[in-house]
Amino acid sequence: MSFSDTQSTPITINDIPVNIALSDAAIEDGLQIFKGKDISASVEISGSRFVVGQVTKNDIQVFTPQSASTITSPGNYTLELSAKKIERVGAFQNYEIVSDVKPSVVTVMVDRYREAEFTIEPEINFTPKSNFYVGATNLSEQKIILSGPESEISKVKKVKVSANLPGKTDSTISLKLPIDLYDAYDKKIMSETISTSIKEVEVNIPILAKKEVSVIANFENVPYNLDLSKSLVNVSPAKLEIAGPEDTIKNLKTINLDKINLNDVSLQNSNFELPINLPQNCKSLTGVYTAKINFDLSQFKEKNITINKISFKNVPIGKKASVYDNTINVKIIAPANEINNIKSSDITAEIDFYEKTDVTTSVQMPVKFSIHNFKCWVCGEHFVNVRLD
Repeated sequence: MSFSDTQSTPITINDIPVNIALSDAAIEDGLQIFKGKDISASVEISGSRFVVGQVTKNDIQVFTPQSASTITSPGNYTLELSAKKIERVGAFQNYEIVSDVKPSVVTVMVDRYREAEFTIEPEINFTPKSNFYVGATNLSEQKIILSGPESEISKVKKVKVSANLPGKTDSTISLKLPIDLYDAYDKKIMSETISTSIKEVEVNIPILAKKEVSVIANFENVPYNLDLSKSLVNVSPAKLEIAGPEDTIKNLKTINLDKINLNDVSLQNSNFELPINLPQNCKSLTGVYTAKINFDLSQFKEKNITINKISFKNVPIGKKASVYDNTINVKIIAPANEINNIKSSDITAEIDFYEKTDVTTSVQMPVKFSIHNFKCWVCGEHFVNVRLD
């Protein structure tokens, strides 16, 4: 068998990258190619089978001879393509380019680079059910950065996410929406050359049921015969309009405030502020989350009394309790028309050892007071030193 390496054989070389050169002046002016630069071409070469079999796309350059002299400002340019061999050392240069470049021309877009930041505008169209509250629209991202050709970026006047929801809505809206660009005429812009810092955002719109509930004050250490009615205690706000998930608030009628210890109430300390703790995912439509509680003590007076009647409860088995000092000086608050009738014998001081199983000798204990037959209470907390024998 004989083989001749001088036999001429044609072959097509594909996927040759196109090299588009800009002049130094154009580069210094900030010009860049934004479209048409990432293309490839093909040419046909001829030579011996041995030589052309070794030629790859890396051995041939496809270029635009007039690009450096033609491209001087932003615009679209149609450029002719040419091809030439890349000079190598050795016999592998023994082939010829025998066809025109395919494609023969390329169109490129040239411009200056620009970045611009826009606020993303939500445009979600829907109809809530009646008596439902619509909260503020929340986006996972508030801003977006656009980058690309200056002429394209300058067309963008607005960036939006939009949706149209059918029917009537009674639950929170959660969507993931793509970013859309709009021009000055509110027409959507479709651009292959503009890049965005994000492609989509998550949209959340609370849709909550509304309801008016009563705000209720609560107390502890209240004498059994003392009526803390509205004439004595004022709560503001007495009612509150709230919004929340329908399942959460449909059976809700009241919001109970933290308890106020009546021992903390005096003529000098009769106004309190307490947080209004709403159920999870609920909100106050008025933005009020604090309640003011005011005691009207205009018809009350205070009086100092020395108490010498102290009793014990739940004393540890096998122990006997006693106090080091049998007297306790207290201040009481009572109606002005009753206060002079109250004697120390009407007040009992009690010390409770419930859950105090670790007490073995002496300890300081809180005192709880009971007042008989009068609508009054003791101010402040009181402690006494107790001895166990």
